[in-house]
Amino acid sequence: MADVGQPIRVWARRAMQWNEGSYQVVWLEGNCRVEQGDFLGRAERAVLWIDRSPDDQPSGLVKVLVYLEDGVELGWDRGTDQAGGTGSARQRLVDTVWRGRLYTRAGLEFVAAVIPERPNPLPPQVERSWPGSVAVRQAAFQQPAEQGAPRASSQRVRILPRGGGDLQFDTFHNPQRNETILVATNGVTIVVEGVRVENVPNLGGLDLGRIELEADNLVAWTTYLPSLNVPGGTAGGLAGGVPPLELYLEGNIVFRQGRRVIYADRLYYNVQAERGVVLRAEMLTPVKDYEGLLRLKADILQQLDRRNFAAYGAAVTSSRIGYPRYWVQSEQVTLQDEQRPRVDPITGAPLVDPVTGEVDVEHSLLATSRNNFLYVGGVPVFAWPFLATDLRKPSFYVDNLRIKNDSVFGTQVLVDLDTYQLLGIERPWEGTDWTISTDVLSERGPGLGTRFTYDRQDFFGHPTPVRGMLDAWGIFDSGVDNLGFDRRALVPEEEFRGRLLWRHRQQLPYDLQLTAETGLISDRNFLEQYFESEWDQSKDQTTGIELKQFRGHHDWALTADVRLNDFFTQTEWLPRFDHFLYGHALFGDRLTWNAHTTVGYGHLRTAVAPLNPIDAAKFDPLAWEQDREGLRAVTRQELSWPLALGPTKIVPYVLGEVGFWGEALDGSELTRLYGQTGVRASLPLVRVDPGVRNPLFNLNGLAHKVLFEAEVFYADASQDVTRLPLYDPLDDDSIEFFRRRFFFDTFGGAPGGDVPLAFDERIFAVRSNLAGWVTSPSLEIAEDLVAGRLAVRQRWQTKRGLPDRERIVDWITLDLAATLFPDPNRDNFGEPVGLINYDFRWHIGDRVALLSDGFFDTFADGLRTVSAATLWSRPGVGQLYVGFRSIEGPISSNILSGAVSYRMSDKWILTAGSSFDFGATGNIGQSVALTRIGESALIRLGVNVDNSRNNVGVVFGIEPRFLPSRRLGYVGGVQIPPAGALGLE
Repeated sequence: MADVGQPIRVWARRAMQWNEGSYQVVWLEGNCRVEQGDFLGRAERAVLWIDRSPDDQPSGLVKVLVYLEDGVELGWDRGTDQAGGTGSARQRLVDTVWRGRLYTRAGLEFVAAVIPERPNPLPPQVERSWPGSVAVRQAAFQQPAEQGAPRASSQRVRILPRGGGDLQFDTFHNPQRNETILVATNGVTIVVEGVRVENVPNLGGLDLGRIELEADNLVAWTTYLPSLNVPGGTAGGLAGGVPPLELYLEGNIVFRQGRRVIYADRLYYNVQAERGVVLRAEMLTPVKDYEGLLRLKADILQQLDRRNFAAYGAAVTSSRIGYPRYWVQSEQVTLQDEQRPRVDPITGAPLVDPVTGEVDVEHSLLATSRNNFLYVGGVPVFAWPFLATDLRKPSFYVDNLRIKNDSVFGTQVLVDLDTYQLLGIERPWEGTDWTISTDVLSERGPGLGTRFTYDRQDFFGHPTPVRGMLDAWGIFDSGVDNLGFDRRALVPEEEFRGRLLWRHRQQLPYDLQLTAETGLISDRNFLEQYFESEWDQSKDQTTGIELKQFRGHHDWALTADVRLNDFFTQTEWLPRFDHFLYGHALFGDRLTWNAHTTVGYGHLRTAVAPLNPIDAAKFDPLAWEQDREGLRAVTRQELSWPLALGPTKIVPYVLGEVGFWGEALDGSELTRLYGQTGVRASLPLVRVDPGVRNPLFNLNGLAHKVLFEAEVFYADASQDVTRLPLYDPLDDDSIEFFRRRFFFDTFGGAPGGDVPLAFDERIFAVRSNLAGWVTSPSLEIAEDLVAGRLAVRQRWQTKRGLPDRERIVDWITLDLAATLFPDPNRDNFGEPVGLINYDFRWHIGDRVALLSDGFFDTFADGLRTVSAATLWSRPGVGQLYVGFRSIEGPISSNILSGAVSYRMSDKWILTAGSSFDFGATGNIGQSVALTRIGESALIRLGVNVDNSRNNVGVVFGIEPRFLPSRRLGYVGGVQIPPAGALGLE
C-alpha cells in the first residue's frame, strides 16, 4: 500500500467532477494516471470516488476508491519494488479492469482541467465502479509464479436415480479384471464432482465444478465400487481421486459439463481418461465472444480426451430450432476445446456461472473440417474443401451479405467473407479479425477489398499493448460520380479507384506511445462517393508517425508527416518536436505554469486543381493556402495565480509567445511576439430543497446549482494573422472542399478572391480566443483583441431510482454564454456583443427529453442558428426523434427532421427517417426499412430517397445474429440479443 503521507496525483486529458451522496466523483478519460509515492496506475478511463471525512477514519485522512478500465497497467514506477529490487525485477500488473483503495493525508492534486459538471448520460464506467457493487481489492503485486502444466483430477462419483424415486441396479464381479460391473435401469444420473485443475497460472488449484450424465440405462465398470456412492451402499471416496471408471449409457442421454450440453442415443465414457464415443449426438457448447451456444450434430461424436473431439457426418449451426435455416455440413470435423477458468478481473476470484452455480469456464473451440457445404434454407449455396477456425465468431465463411439497388451504383451485391476460414488457418492471431469484401456494382464495376483489425496485449512476443486496423478497397470504375445538385455527372480522374488506410497505436515501455498512419487515396472524390460517412465525420486520412512520451504533468512528441494525396492541402513535417507542460506548481503552489514549445520544419503543400471542368470551375485556393516551407519555432508560456476569495475563485494570468516562421504568405521570414493578460473568475451557488416532490415529473427533492464564469483579457500581436499560412489547419479536408465551393455558391466569387473577413475561419477563431489556449490546435491564430466573456451554467438535479439505490440525475440544464467587445469596430464588425450561445435540456422523465440550442452573431448576415427537438425512448420497444433547426446568415435553411425505430412485434422492426427544408431546397430525403428478426439472422428491406442526388435506392441486407458486432438490431438504443442467447425463441 502506498504511503498515506504522500499526495495522490491525477492526470487525464478530460475530467468531470460532481457529488453522489457522500462521495465526490471524478470521471477521467484519456491517458489517465493515478500516482501516490511509488505506486502508479494507468488506464484510458478511470473513476475516483472520494470520501474526505468517513466516520471510521481518523481526522484528515482521505479515502479514494480508484477504478481503472481499458489498458490498465499498475506498478512501482520509480525503478524499485518493495523489496528494493531494480530493473526487470520491479513489480507490474497488466489487466483490463482494476479497482483499489488509496488513502492520503496530503490531499489530491489534479493535473487536468476538471469540469464541475455531471455528465449526462453517465459514462458506463461510473455505474460499474459504484462502491457498493463489488468488493474493492487492495493494490497487491506478486512476482510471477512458476508455471507448470495444468493437471485435472476428480474426487468423487455419485450415481442417483433420474427424476426422483428409487434407483434400480444390480452388481456383478469380474475376477479376471478384478472389477465390479454395475447395471442400472429405469433412469439414472451420474454426477462426477470435484473436478479440479492444478497449476492454473496465478491461481494454483481451481475447482471446476462437476459433470452430470443422465440416461435411461447404465452399465458401469470400476475397481472400487464404494467410491461411486450408490444409494444404499457404503459411502466412499479416495484421497487420490476416483479409481478407473468406464460408463455405457443408452436412451435419452444428456451430458452436462458447465454450459456444454450433449444429447445422444448411446454413449461410452471413460471418466478418468475423459474420453468416449457418442452415437447420434447433438452438442450445445459456449463459444468466446458469443452470448448463445454453438450447436453440433453428428452421427458419431468421439471425445479423444478432455479437450479434443472428432465428429463424423457433422453439421454445425448456432440455430436452436429443430430444422435450422442454415448450417455447415462436413464429412469430418475435429474440435479442440481449450478451457480456462474465468476470473473476476477486480477481485481475482473465480467467476460462477449464474445458471449452473458452478465455476465458469471459458471455452475456445479450434475446429478443422473437410468437404464442407454451406446450406441456407436447405439449399447448398457454397462449398469449400477445407475449413479451419477457432469458432470465436460462429459464422461460416460469410460474415455479411447486402443487396442494394439505386441509380448511382446500380444493383450491388456486397459480400464479406472470413479470410481465416477461407485460407484454412487453424490458429488465427489472438485478438485479430480479417475479412475479404467481394463486391459487384452493376453501374460502376467489380470491387475487392480486405479489412484486418487487431487489439492485443502483446506485439510479436513483446508485452506492449497494440491496436489498429488495415483497410484496403478498390474498384474498376466505369461510371460517373453523383455528389449533389450541381455535381451529378463527374467523370472520375482515375479508372482504378480505391484507398489504403492503416492506423496503428502501440504502448511501449517507459510511458512511450507509438502512433503510425498511412492514408493513400486514388482521387479527390473517391471518399465522398464511396465512404461518405468517413469523409464527413472521421479524421483526415494522413500519412505519418509519432512517438510520444507521457511523464506526469508534461509530455513530448516527435512527429514526421508526408503528403501522399496531392488533391488535399496538408502540411509535411520533416520532423516536428512538441513539448507540453501542464499545471506545474511554482513557489509553493502559489503560481501555476503551463507551456507549449514546438520546433519543426514544415512544408505546407497546397491542393492541385481538379481535372474535371465542373469541379475546376469552383476551385480556388483559400486565403491562407500558399505553397510555403521552412523552419517554424514557437514557444507559448502561461503563468496563473489562483486565488480564493470566499466562494469565488479568481485567477489572474499572463500568457506570452515568441514565434518564428521561415516563410510567411509573402515568402519572407516572420517573427511574431504575442501577449495576453487577463483574469478568469468563477462563483458556484447551490440551493437544495429536499421537500420538492412531484410524481408526474418524478421529482424527489430538487437542487439548483449555478456556476457563474467570467473572463476579461487583453491581447496584442506584433503581426497580423492574415500574413501567415495555416501550417496547423483549422478544418478537415472535407470542410476545406466545402469552403472553396462556398465562396462561389454563396458570395458569387471570382477566382483570386476570398470570402469576406466576417466569414473567414481564421477571424472566427481569433474572436473565439483560440490564441488564449496554451494547447491551441493552431499556433498561427493570434491577433489584437480585447474581450470579456460571461457565462452561467445551471443544473436542476433530482434523485431517481429504487429505494437505497437512488442516483442523482440532471432534470434541467441551461447554459448561457456571450462575449463583449469593447472595441467592436476592430474586433466584432461594429457590434459590441457577439458569440451568443445557449444549450437547454429538459429530461422530463427517464424516457422523454426536450432539447434546444442556439448560436448568434449580431453583425449583418452573421450566423444565427436555433434548434428545438424532442426525444421519446422506450428501451427495447422504440425511439422517436422530432427536431427543427433554423439557420440564417450567409445561407438560409429551415429544416424539419424526424426519425423513428419501433419494434412492432417479436418479429418485426420499423425504422424510418425524413428531412424537409422549408426554403428553396425543399425535400432533402427519406428512408424507411423493415427488419425481420429471424431465429438466425436479421433481414432488412428498405428504401432510401436522396433528393440532392435525384437518387432512389433499395436496400436488402442479411446479417447473422451471432456475429460479435451487429448493426441492424437496435431498438430504442438496445441491441437485440443473438440467436439462442435466451434459449429457443
